[in-house]
Amino acid sequence: MKARIKNAFSLIELLVVIGIIALLIAILLPSLAAARSSARSTVCLSNLRQIGIQNSMYLNEYRVFPPVRLKKVPNAVGEMVVYEHDFGRRYRRAKPRWQWFLADGLEPIINPDKYPDEEAFNASMRLDSPYFEDPAMSAFASDVRNGAYGYNGTYLGNTRMSDEDGDGEAETWLRWPVNAERIVDMGQTILAGDSRGGSKPHGNHSYWLDPPKKAVYGGDPNDGATQQDFGPNPEKPLEELGHSPVEARHRGKGAVVFADAHAELLTLSALGYHTAGDEVVPVEEIDRTIAHNKLWTGTGRDDPPLEYIYPNNP
Repeated sequence: MKARIKNAFSLIELLVVIGIIALLIAILLPSLAAARSSARSTVCLSNLRQIGIQNSMYLNEYRVFPPVRLKKVPNAVGEMVVYEHDFGRRYRRAKPRWQWFLADGLEPIINPDKYPDEEAFNASMRLDSPYFEDPAMSAFASDVRNGAYGYNGTYLGNTRMSDEDGDGEAETWLRWPVNAERIVDMGQTILAGDSRGGSKPHGNHSYWLDPPKKAVYGGDPNDGATQQDFGPNPEKPLEELGHSPVEARHRGKGAVVFADAHAELLTLSALGYHTAGDEVVPVEEIDRTIAHNKLWTGTGRDDPPLEYIYPNNP
């Protein structure tokens, strides 16, 4: 009678194999995570380059940067009336934000063919263009106000209205139109970049990026203005904040595109922000000898936002 040949693994052998597999997984996981993060960053930079290219095309045609949001324009007799953007599709978009002016080559920002009428189209905020989505953004808010990317509207297209002649009526914009010729160095002027979106506690309207020394909007911080800033508003703790600094969501760096259409990953401090760790310091704690707006102004200088200097004179 022949003896049986033992061909099964022993318990010790199985444990050794499992241990080796676990060790290999532990070694490979960080590399896989880094590769996934790198791929997301690549997609984000590609999106921003496309936005930069569309902006260059817009500049070539109109010679001015897009407005951050165009609510009203003067009609033939000088009255300010609601602006509606017509980009050759089914409906006109009322009071469009900056994304609409770069939409021609990037597919519809919000596809009007999905909506039954103009009212429903204008009420929708849901983005359809993939070029305004960032896979690195957790819980991406697919919203034209609160999406992945914000615009340097403070310096390149500030369309908040100003009462220029003091009659109580707003007649003009704070800083728009901005001619391309006013920009000293396109390659050193931020056009757009990663914003916090609507999924973070900072809140709504992240289509507008706040530069490093943009403490509040609509007032001079030296005069005691207490409007919204980078951090929670102590006077309205349950209210979401208005705008957003750059978010460093790519392994400690934020993606930005410059006015010459080249895109980079830069640290918050390289972008001019005063930071503590990976976060932007709340406005009331900013050391203004550290924070600077040099990459935002278009002049290469650390100019403050224009409305702080001449609130009634664009």
